[in-house]
Amino acid sequence: MDKIVEDMEKEAEKNKEPDTKWRKMREAIRDWADSSSCHGIPHMAQASTCLAAVLWSVILAFCAVGFVFLFTDTLRQYLRFDKVVELNLGLESSMFPSITFCNVNPYKRSKIEMVPALKALMDVYELSASGSLYTES
Repeated sequence: MDKIVEDMEKEAEKNKEPDTKWRKMREAIRDWADSSSCHGIPHMAQASTCLAAVLWSVILAFCAVGFVFLFTDTLRQYLRFDKVVELNLGLESSMFPSITFCNVNPYKRSKIEMVPALKALMDVYELSASGSLYTES
């Protein structure tokens, strides 16, 4: 077993690249990319082929350009400080009381007339609708 471990260590030493400044920088960038929370960057670092890394780079570049475009457009729109200078309200006068009774009302008229306050309200409504509440001066 020890011999196998020694052979593996010797093989690893043969394949080991020399520690250069560029190799250390590349490893540091790859470590950063592997732990990045930006979704495209770890995919670029973990890509098994050069084509996959280029594809992820292009996707990430398109997303970054789209973000910059949308952000600057929104910022320009915000910094214009547009104001509403004209307000049109469509208010119409209506006869008081403007109450609508639905034909599919679950309340029976006979039950409403048993309550004096509701009967008085119904009487006023009917008189105002017929116009007999108003007197001409």
